[in-house]
Amino acid sequence: MESDVHSVLIIGAGANDIQHGDEVDAATFQVATEFKKLGIHTIFVDDNPFSVSLESHDVIDHLCVEALTVDNLMALINRYKPHAILPTLGNRRAFELTQKLMEKGVLREKNIQLLGIPEATIHQINNPVLLSRTLHAMDAPMKSIATVDNYQDALQEANQLGYPVIIRSVLPKSSSTRRIVHDRRELATAVQNCLKQSRADQVLVQQSLAGYKEIEVMVQRDRSGTMMMLSMVEDMDPIGIHAGDSIAFNPPQTLLDRQIQDMRDTAFAITRKLRIVGINHVQFALNPANDRFYVIKNSPYFDRMTSFVAQSTGYPIAQVCAQLYAGRLLREIDLGDDYIHHAALVEPTMDHIAARVPLWGFHELPEADRQLATEKKSVGTAFGVGRSPIEAVFKAIEATHSKSTDARLHEQEKLSDDELVVKLVHPEAGRLFTLIEAMRRGYSVEELTEMTKIDPFYFDQINRMRLLIEDVIEHRQKEPMLAEAKYYGLSNQLIAHLWETTPEQVYQMAEDHQLMAKYKEIEPSGGEFTQHTHSFYAAFEDENEVRKTAQPSALVVGTGGLRLGLSNAGDYFVAMLMRHLHADGFHTIVVNSNPSSVNLSYSLADKRYLEPATAENILQIIRIEQPGFLFVPASYTELLATLAKSEVNAQLIVIPDINRSQLADYEQQLVVYNFLYDGKYAYPLGATTNIHGADHQELGPEVVQYPAEVEGTVNQRLIEQGITDVMGQAQPGLYQVVFKQTVGGDFTKVGVQEVPLPEVAFLSKALHLDLTAIFTRIVTGKVTSDEINDFLKRESTAGTTLYQPCFPFKALHVIGAKPTVDRIIGAQIHFLD
Repeated sequence: MESDVHSVLIIGAGANDIQHGDEVDAATFQVATEFKKLGIHTIFVDDNPFSVSLESHDVIDHLCVEALTVDNLMALINRYKPHAILPTLGNRRAFELTQKLMEKGVLREKNIQLLGIPEATIHQINNPVLLSRTLHAMDAPMKSIATVDNYQDALQEANQLGYPVIIRSVLPKSSSTRRIVHDRRELATAVQNCLKQSRADQVLVQQSLAGYKEIEVMVQRDRSGTMMMLSMVEDMDPIGIHAGDSIAFNPPQTLLDRQIQDMRDTAFAITRKLRIVGINHVQFALNPANDRFYVIKNSPYFDRMTSFVAQSTGYPIAQVCAQLYAGRLLREIDLGDDYIHHAALVEPTMDHIAARVPLWGFHELPEADRQLATEKKSVGTAFGVGRSPIEAVFKAIEATHSKSTDARLHEQEKLSDDELVVKLVHPEAGRLFTLIEAMRRGYSVEELTEMTKIDPFYFDQINRMRLLIEDVIEHRQKEPMLAEAKYYGLSNQLIAHLWETTPEQVYQMAEDHQLMAKYKEIEPSGGEFTQHTHSFYAAFEDENEVRKTAQPSALVVGTGGLRLGLSNAGDYFVAMLMRHLHADGFHTIVVNSNPSSVNLSYSLADKRYLEPATAENILQIIRIEQPGFLFVPASYTELLATLAKSEVNAQLIVIPDINRSQLADYEQQLVVYNFLYDGKYAYPLGATTNIHGADHQELGPEVVQYPAEVEGTVNQRLIEQGITDVMGQAQPGLYQVVFKQTVGGDFTKVGVQEVPLPEVAFLSKALHLDLTAIFTRIVTGKVTSDEINDFLKRESTAGTTLYQPCFPFKALHVIGAKPTVDRIIGAQIHFLD
């Protein structure tokens, strides 16, 4: 059918923060790509400099770098006159902005329809009290909740419910407004703080379900009412720890069929009642003692769970949702030759297990409280896929891009018995290793279940992990032990640490005994039908389901999950790089274990390996794929060291994801001159500077400005010196020369480095130049000097562009923290007139 939606305004989510990261941009890119195929005109508004979608001119018709305000949205509506607005790609913020537009009467006046969600449901999602009334009216199982506007009423409700209770703001001004309280003293503080954070001067007093299992259900509905469950995910940690801070398993590991069916039916009923079209994420609390469950949250928008489900099942959620938004029915959607007929209508089935683990920012913010509670503290995510929970978890941990498993276990061994008990009762980030240590010291499953409220099944798995590690230590250099360790997902690096040898020796031993990984395809029928998603995971089994990609090909290693300092600028850079490799005729292969990553999109990657970027995996993939180019992030130091010692025919190019902006040295005035170097000549790209004085004071002291204002003759001298310095570099690429201003007003050179990836993203948008494109073409030898000169001929940019970094201090309750470059979680970009 032809859609009656001809143009859509897509509202973005703004700067990355604790609540969202790459997954929102990834969903936007995929939905917009599908809209393009359907002939739907798109307008996208956002102010996130790390957004791939915001530079996707070939996918989105009008890219608007604007602050996400009602006034700006109204101006865009008047200018572009969209037929519809899509708020489900902008997280909760887009819902709040949409409601403000509704309250102003803009949608009715302009005859604009909402895609994916009715107006009444927008109001209910934004106001938990309204949603609670609706769910109560339909007899959905709900926890007790009351709305109050003072401490005395809150105390009365808490006494009736019994402690602990949860206090939340109504219409909160920020996301960090949820408190679990255990007595009157804590209640008084929580009510006072949450009232201050409420735009309605009200707080919610809720029954606490702490200790119950947390189950997350992803369902999908079309406009005719046809529904399907895309996935049910079980969090290992109970209610009381934010779902984003828990290890999560898809499919669920401890649920009975009747529990699954009952929660599935309830999720369907809620989605039907709210008349949602597209995806709906419903979270439940399940009391394992009596099978009673409660609805605790409903999120009808794309989030980290959507991306995890899509990658772990192989079901193309964003592509299907785009067609549902356009008015198509599930039975009408054709997913192409790689899928069976009516694949969009078939609920995904898995013949593997996926485990998602959180990534933390405590290395950069050691003063932050590591204790886990109802407010999210993780900054990113990684996942592993295997045939067993153990294998999936070992892989996911390997993919977290931090210290080795055995190093973390040794840290736990240093804990006193009292310290261990405290960590068991008051869990902290990385608690899996604390649980392994508790089992090593002889704690029983019953004791640990009582202390943590984690299902006994997981302690059985944790104990098997512990015993496996002990067996590996005991049976050094034994081939049967190596075979078992590899089957359960232990990396060569971990085995080498346990055997006190090198990963290269372990790899050689595995090769000698033909213990090399095979790759299995992830597709949504669990092998029942012949379908191809071109997404693979490693397994130590007989059959290899992967085949060499057509040539020429390029293998790209992703930069991993969002982390402080880099934010998702690395994901932006890799996705843009892959787009231009495609444009130049390369077939792209990506290795990535960040389920939220944009570069896992079907239109960017011809093949996806959902594996940690260990040396063994990369060497095996190179052996299969034989790529002409290999792109590896500089932060993968052990991988790069191994590749340097290996006979790899691919041309290696290092992605500079470890460089940090020197403009964060706010104690002195700095000017950075940026250049494009093709190996023969350095092309100036203008200068940036850090902001000092009263200018733009309302944005904070961390703002970076383009262009820098430097007096003409001095500016020319610094450009000339910069050209000389850059032309002395060994490799072509994007470079910057940093100068600091002396007391007398002159400038002296600080140093030369490759342009940090966050600044590549910022400069690309400020200059209206796709710097990643020209970088890609230079390093692959696909560009001439004349083409570079043509590329640099652009319309002069009007006015000043500002880059404003954002920090997670408020969300993590860190007071007085210094805003350094290593602590940036996201950013905003501002174009000044």
